[in-house]
Amino acid sequence: MMRYQYILLSFFLLIGHAYAQDLLNDHKAVLELLKQEKDKAVKSVKGSSKASFNDLGKLLDLGEWKLVNTHLNNKSGLSKVEAALLLAKYHWLNNDFAASEKAVKSLSKKEQQDYRVQRTFALLEIEAWDLEQAEKQCLSLLKSHPEDVETKLILGRAYMLQKKYKEALALADDMIAKQPKDAAGYFLKADVFFWDQNSEEAEKVLVQGLALNPLNADARFYYGYAIWRRIDARQLNAMVAQWDIALAINPLHFQTHWHLGNGHTNLTFADYIDADEKAIRAALTAAEEDFTANRIDQALHTINKVKEEYPTSVLPQMHEASLLYGDFDAADRFQRLEKAEDLFLDILKRKKHYGPAHNGLAAVIKSKRIPFLKSYPTIMQALKAPKISNMEDFLEIFPDVAYYPGDVAKGMAWNQLYTSVVYFPFLVKQHRLFVIPPLHVDLALAMKAPYFRFNSTFDNRQWMDIRGVGSGAAAIEYVERGAFEERNVLLHEYVHLFHGRVLTDEQNRRIKALYYQAMEKGLTLDYYSQNNESEYLAQTYPAYFEKVKVHPLDFKSMNTLSDLQQKDPDMYSFLDDLISRERAYLAGDKQAMASNWSQVYLNLAEEAAKNDYQEAYKLLDTALHYDNKYLPAILAYAKFHIAEGEFEAAKSRIAQANEINPNYAPIYMLTGDLLIASQPEDLEAQAAAYTQGFGLEQDYMEKSKNAAILREFYFSRGDLNKAIQVAKTYVASGSQISTYLRDRLNDQRSFYHWQLSLLGYQDAVDSLAYLSSQRPQHYPLRIQYAEALLANGKEDEAVKNLNEVYRTLQASQVSRPEFELLLAEAFFQKGDLVNTELYLEKLMVRDGDPARLDYNYNLRLVRLLAKADKTAKAALFYQKLPKENGLLSQSADFATQAWLAFHQNELEKAISYATQALDLYAYNIEAFQLLTQISKKQSKVENILTKYRSNMVIQPKL
Repeated sequence: MMRYQYILLSFFLLIGHAYAQDLLNDHKAVLELLKQEKDKAVKSVKGSSKASFNDLGKLLDLGEWKLVNTHLNNKSGLSKVEAALLLAKYHWLNNDFAASEKAVKSLSKKEQQDYRVQRTFALLEIEAWDLEQAEKQCLSLLKSHPEDVETKLILGRAYMLQKKYKEALALADDMIAKQPKDAAGYFLKADVFFWDQNSEEAEKVLVQGLALNPLNADARFYYGYAIWRRIDARQLNAMVAQWDIALAINPLHFQTHWHLGNGHTNLTFADYIDADEKAIRAALTAAEEDFTANRIDQALHTINKVKEEYPTSVLPQMHEASLLYGDFDAADRFQRLEKAEDLFLDILKRKKHYGPAHNGLAAVIKSKRIPFLKSYPTIMQALKAPKISNMEDFLEIFPDVAYYPGDVAKGMAWNQLYTSVVYFPFLVKQHRLFVIPPLHVDLALAMKAPYFRFNSTFDNRQWMDIRGVGSGAAAIEYVERGAFEERNVLLHEYVHLFHGRVLTDEQNRRIKALYYQAMEKGLTLDYYSQNNESEYLAQTYPAYFEKVKVHPLDFKSMNTLSDLQQKDPDMYSFLDDLISRERAYLAGDKQAMASNWSQVYLNLAEEAAKNDYQEAYKLLDTALHYDNKYLPAILAYAKFHIAEGEFEAAKSRIAQANEINPNYAPIYMLTGDLLIASQPEDLEAQAAAYTQGFGLEQDYMEKSKNAAILREFYFSRGDLNKAIQVAKTYVASGSQISTYLRDRLNDQRSFYHWQLSLLGYQDAVDSLAYLSSQRPQHYPLRIQYAEALLANGKEDEAVKNLNEVYRTLQASQVSRPEFELLLAEAFFQKGDLVNTELYLEKLMVRDGDPARLDYNYNLRLVRLLAKADKTAKAALFYQKLPKENGLLSQSADFATQAWLAFHQNELEKAISYATQALDLYAYNIEAFQLLTQISKKQSKVENILTKYRSNMVIQPKL
């Protein structure tokens, strides 16, 4: 949210060398301008025994807060009103709203009538979330001071936060019309556009404002945010550069710290890695135990000892600040928060752009603001004595609430769940839990999943810094904010958990249908719910329970029941029915959610089937006991029967499902699976079944999955042409309404570009380059791109591409040996035998472990060893490999034997193996290249190559 200064900066319409530069995108030029203006303002203040109100206000606007505070403490020739206004602004900038209010309330009644003081009271009413009073006060002030810009800005903000966007926009337009050379109106208009979900228009207006005033922290934050909203990973550096400017102007800029600490970064975990992390966290275990036992001083003593042992690490300091923040019951909480703030700021001086410290600082800033809310006393009283009706299951699902001393953390979590507590037993049955990590614990540690340290989201955020995930986590700072009527992230993430594990197939299909409808008709509540059906439900479900406006984090925080009813009445009706069922179940009507129990037991059966089909069948029996027509459970029987080779039993279950609903597309997809298993030679019938399933499916997401199945059906049977045609057809006609669907569409697109690249098509390599740049931590795509580069003789680019992510994988201590294999290949093709040997040694520790790579990559390793004159080692490793039966695997196996024979000087055997490889799969490039190489020595092979070229619908350009 933009924070507007009392004193407008008007000195930017000047002429000179600095001003001739690009003050929009050249962050160095902007920082130089900031330094110049600070130096001028400081010189003016220090050169005068009586600094003026305007000069001191300018210094506050430029971030020189300590200097201003020193002058105020020295009583530097200001009137009482001026001194109080500056002191109020100083405390406001430092998020101490109570001290800000105290400064202006210390004035006499007469002095408080000064319109500038009244304006300050209006600003503080917004911070207390009394928006109507703030609006009323501003309108009253404008009667006597109709052109006061600062009052208009506060009024505009009061309008905006009440979602009176038309009124706010009209006010901004009036300001621009009357004062076109003042940035204030443009910034207000941009703010309104952002809140009203119109980021493109917001950016245009923002740029106009920044041309007039390039040193506004809020505008700089929003410009960086607008860059991120372009969803282009190549622009992350530009995003962060804007946020550096914002923090240079306002070192406590909340939104900038929050975003830099919640995945919006140009860094990876390789930039965070601490070599002593394991030892440090182990040494801090005692502090954790003392914290939970409310022995805070002892915990801090332990941390200080670890600090001394590891003076270069920021982890002990993070831990200390985290515990100071997490002690919600402390009597001296504000003082602890101030100490935590200093610690986080110090960490950021030592480790620039360290996301956890940015997030910690944002948490502290917000926690300092919360007690000023007018609703704080009532809410806090309820949190201290929460009425938890199902403590046993509550602690089973949310074990981390017991980590925080006292009862406040428990109350904060419980009070945000509403009727969704109904899902506790469903989740307990599946051994699911939800973690609430403290500030010093990242998602990877909290979820025990290294994945989160080396992957990014659909919108280019780094998971390493994200503080909530639908698989079961919402960090403590989110829990605190949600408890005080801000966005309910705890419930949002918890919705993801039961959405994926408890809701029925019918409910999920209905949610997707409603999401598609909302997207097509423009009914979504906010931009975040537009991403996909998961975010759509996770945004709308909490809105159902929010009767009043909530104090915002940003513009995706404001959804209420009224918004839901007015914007998306069909989704409201669905949720009303869902939540009515939840209430009925809580009241004792167990039939209200019988089908949900069917889904739970189906999930359990899927897990059991990995080891014991008989146990899986028992669980499916229970699923059908709850709902004897639950189609996914019936089809699960058939799927397990197919896996066991019980084809007649599978047919019977499929027939049972068909009687219930003959138009249910999954029936035909499973029929295709059955035909593959029972009639492997009948490719026509198999393809017909899959094609029918694809055609019947109405759900876009399920249709995308069916398209992938159909493509792989053709590809795995060696028909690359049809596989590519399926992919191209889906790209041309498939929906891309959601992030999920865009990903599926890009998967299809990358498949055919990858395959064409392997055949030497340069334009396909260029297309893969673009796709990879947009999803830099999509590892399968990185691998496809690297393979494409290697196939086209671009070894240097391949090494660069692979190293960009290999560094992060190493820092995360995640083993991805396929990257090492491709690096070895790249260096071999470059003729760099030293680096080739280095990576081969990593791959061949103890003569190689086949379990580290999949079958086809193991075969690729054998071929590389042979090419690198390690034929004996290659042959020994090949003997270790278990055989796989798929056509592509068999073809790769023959090609591998061909290369081994070639390097053993058995050319006839090599030719035989290579032709067998091409008989199975006409596009086996390794076999094709080997025959090409042999043809230089044996002219008869040219005839063989001609024959196999004629089998290729797509001609290779190698």
